[in-house]
Amino acid sequence: MRKDPEIKSTAEKEEPAALFNTGRVLQTVILVAAVLATLFTLWNPYKLFSEQAITQTDLHENADGGSNEYSTIGILVGHWKVDSGHVCENNIVEANITEAIANQVSIKLNALGYPVKLLAETDMDLINYRGPALIALYTGSCEDTPENKSGFIVGTTLSTSDLNSSNALAVCMGEIYQASTKLDFAYQIIAPDQPAYTFFEMVNPDTPMIYLEMGSLFYDQTVLVEYSEKVANGIVNGIQCYLDTLENAQ
Repeated sequence: MRKDPEIKSTAEKEEPAALFNTGRVLQTVILVAAVLATLFTLWNPYKLFSEQAITQTDLHENADGGSNEYSTIGILVGHWKVDSGHVCENNIVEANITEAIANQVSIKLNALGYPVKLLAETDMDLINYRGPALIALYTGSCEDTPENKSGFIVGTTLSTSDLNSSNALAVCMGEIYQASTKLDFAYQIIAPDQPAYTFFEMVNPDTPMIYLEMGSLFYDQTVLVEYSEKVANGIVNGIQCYLDTLENAQ
């Protein structure tokens, strides 16, 4: 039985960025989803954010009749055990950031009663992974370029068999992560030619999955390093928001 304590940050002395209107997150995702639903109607039988209730992943089904195999939340830790990822001039390493935040997320979710599995990019358990949700954690680069902007990105694909659930997860994560970190927000469809698309193809299509680029290592390094608990809280509460949505839809 999970507990429902309110998770609050212990670092409240400063706010790392200006406040943003969290309602814009929902508007942005719904707008993008609506456009994509129109564009892909001819080949995609699923409507993003349809009026039908979201179908909850079967958390209790497995070959041995057990009850835990599909109840585990997956956290894909970008570059962990594989390579460094982005490396900044001040020796901040992306793989260290994703690992540190993933560990905080795991501890907090465990405290709420949710089992968690941390996954490396090369982990064989990613193949046909089944669970209530899978979040891939990455960061933006350290480079001072026009393309590298402050803020976080929530990404999904159109390859999942349950677009409603994946987009509900994206909405929850976008709104609550923004409220926790005060970072700006962008929504992205992960295309087949992007590296992250491989991971979406590996997991079971019934597993709701999102890509979360938590912030830019150039512009948002303070948030990711000094305010990492706010980042972890945003991820945990975003996941719990989604799971609560599933419960309310029953």
